[in-house]
Amino acid sequence: MYRLSTMWNVPVLVMGFLLGRATILDTFSPFAVAYVAVIYHLARKQWPVVLLSLILGAATLGPLKAVETAGVLAIWLLMQKGWDWLGKGQINYVPFVVGACGVAAHLAEGMIGGWSSYKGLMAAAEVLLSFILTFIFVHSLPLFTVKKKRIALRHEEIVCLVILLGSVMTGMMDWFVADLSVVNMVSRYAILLFALIGGGLLGSSIGVVTGVILSLSDTKAVMQISLLAFAGLLAGLFKEGKRWGVAVGFMLGSAILTLYDGGAEVMWMSLKESACSVVLFMLTPNRLIQSLSRFVPGTMENQSAHLEYIKRLRDVTAAKVEQFTELFQELSFSFREDATKHRKEHEDQVNFFLSEVMHDACGGCPRYADCWDKQVMKTYQGMTDLMAMVETSGVTEEIAVPPFWEQHCMRGERVMGSIQKQYARYEQNIYWKEKMQESRRLVSDQLAGMAEVMEKLAKEIRHETQVMAAHEEQIHEALEELGLSIQRVDIINLEEGKVEIEVVMPEREGLDECKKLVAPLLTEVLGEPISVYRKVIKDGSHGAVITLGSAQRFELKTGAANAAKGGGVISGDSYCYMSLGTGKCAVALSDGMGNGQRAQEESSAALKLLRRLLQSGMCEERAVDTVNSILSLRSADEMFATVDLAIVDLNSAKGRFMKIGSTPGFVKRGKQVMTLSAANPPIGILSEIEIEPIEMQLQPGDLVILMTDGVYDAPRRAVNKDAVMTRLISEIDTKDPQDFADCLLEKVVRYHGGRISDDMTVVVAKVERYVPEWSTIRLPGVKPLKRSHLVV
Repeated sequence: MYRLSTMWNVPVLVMGFLLGRATILDTFSPFAVAYVAVIYHLARKQWPVVLLSLILGAATLGPLKAVETAGVLAIWLLMQKGWDWLGKGQINYVPFVVGACGVAAHLAEGMIGGWSSYKGLMAAAEVLLSFILTFIFVHSLPLFTVKKKRIALRHEEIVCLVILLGSVMTGMMDWFVADLSVVNMVSRYAILLFALIGGGLLGSSIGVVTGVILSLSDTKAVMQISLLAFAGLLAGLFKEGKRWGVAVGFMLGSAILTLYDGGAEVMWMSLKESACSVVLFMLTPNRLIQSLSRFVPGTMENQSAHLEYIKRLRDVTAAKVEQFTELFQELSFSFREDATKHRKEHEDQVNFFLSEVMHDACGGCPRYADCWDKQVMKTYQGMTDLMAMVETSGVTEEIAVPPFWEQHCMRGERVMGSIQKQYARYEQNIYWKEKMQESRRLVSDQLAGMAEVMEKLAKEIRHETQVMAAHEEQIHEALEELGLSIQRVDIINLEEGKVEIEVVMPEREGLDECKKLVAPLLTEVLGEPISVYRKVIKDGSHGAVITLGSAQRFELKTGAANAAKGGGVISGDSYCYMSLGTGKCAVALSDGMGNGQRAQEESSAALKLLRRLLQSGMCEERAVDTVNSILSLRSADEMFATVDLAIVDLNSAKGRFMKIGSTPGFVKRGKQVMTLSAANPPIGILSEIEIEPIEMQLQPGDLVILMTDGVYDAPRRAVNKDAVMTRLISEIDTKDPQDFADCLLEKVVRYHGGRISDDMTVVVAKVERYVPEWSTIRLPGVKPLKRSHLVV
């Protein structure tokens, strides 16, 4: 038994009833078969009731029409079952089933009533129309049968829906209310409704399509095409006036064209029908209009639906990322070492150690029971003392048996030898256990770092973003008023200090235009400094995508100078500059142990790994600690390197310095030179290091100077090397970081008599206040963009 909720789809049944009585030129009806054939596939539980509604609709035109429609539908049903039996019952075969049904029905009609050329022509037209209508219904009927949340209708779906509505309206051709045509009132009501929703384009489209379809059913209604199209266009143009504006525009359009339609009586009748449509339009609930607007592209309701959909996707994605964050945290906890478990394992190892010695040395001894039953505590204590002696003296040297053990044990030398042998195994086990523990700690730290990165990612995903079409249009118009050809403007973020805007230029050489014109104009419009970040050229595109964003309050200019040992080609020192993507810039310097290719591989490996970790979002301490752990696991071939890291916040100019085994750094402020030093071993030597970052508030004009030990240790005979380097730095007057690095390296080499006894590298970074390269551009009539209420 069918449930009422799935069987009685009222809109589908009403459309079936009206399409059952819809005719073209009062002779043929191509709608019924196409309609039920599509419903058969889209709503399997409803098609019998729909078939009955089609027959009932045809019955309103007379018993003969009902019998004719029932016969055609019976032929269709037999053919459909036959196609199902052949395995061709899918919906993509429906047009052919409908076409074959039409041919069979007209052949049967010709056999009964005879043939003529006119009948053949009309039969061919009906078969062709039913074939085409099947495609139209396939695109439009799922809106009423498939329970799926849609964001927007595609353009072909909108066109097919309009044709479906026009076809349904033809079923009202002979209905009148007080001499007023129902079909005219309904068609004009539909035009008013869609003109309010979609504007003049959709209103005029509805008018043209409905006018054409109605004129096919009634040749006297040809004038309706121009009337409905023009009235729909005017109604849509007055859309800004809301309902009253649409109504006034529609009445003006219908009144103007009615003057050419045959006199005052016809004009007054048409105006009455239009007035009734306007009344129905005014009584339409806002909820219905808003529901329909959600499906039409370009409307505010449709954009809101898109935003809700995007927000749901963002929340689901963020929730998944948060689940992974919790997973990584739990995995990190599981890999951490439990101190209680470690103590228990140590006790178990000691007990195992003594049991092995007991079985090896005491097995078969006559005094075994006396030692391990009567004097067990004394025996145990004595063996632990012997273990302490072996631990102190080692396992390779021969150890004399102490007197206290000779008096107690008759196998003293054998016991001592067994303890040394077991202790050698014990040391090997401890070594590999420590390696395993170090690996576990590294995995734990890596998982914890991944959890931090994913937590930040979840916060960024949840960050509210909004479609700012009005602001994009305002910026686009301002750029066009400036004389620039811009394809598109996309606002990604408008939050103050975090602005990100993409401008699509038609030419690939649009970077200079953005630097000189677009960035200054956006600076004036947004009220904060804007600079060009990057240019991207996509494959196969003739244009370029230029990304602009908030300029930081400060910027970092860098310079470097280096020299290899003995004037060689390859230096063991490595350095890099990196943007961390969060308003921070980092400068890193690494000195590999030794010189040449091997040392260069050590230092560059440390910096490459550090760069990847920092740019992924990991905090500085954890990143440095992770690099140290990874390199310490690879230290079987003595891979050590120093790391000198300086991170500067470009919004506040705060400096954060981390020095791992590196020489002191210096900050020059005017004539004053400040020293930055920390006592940490080189990276990769110890499994765990205590990192003590140095923090300092930098000022515009400050020079941050990092150097390797080849530079710092060059004045070998100096007692106070810090004082020597401070004097050399203070004597250099240039403020350019590259010139400063060159001058300092030259001074150091000259101080050492021209000899380069070690790899030398100097990296200099200068903090400067950001100054726009181009002045802002102010255009008359271009107002500043208001965004405070849009940014969350």
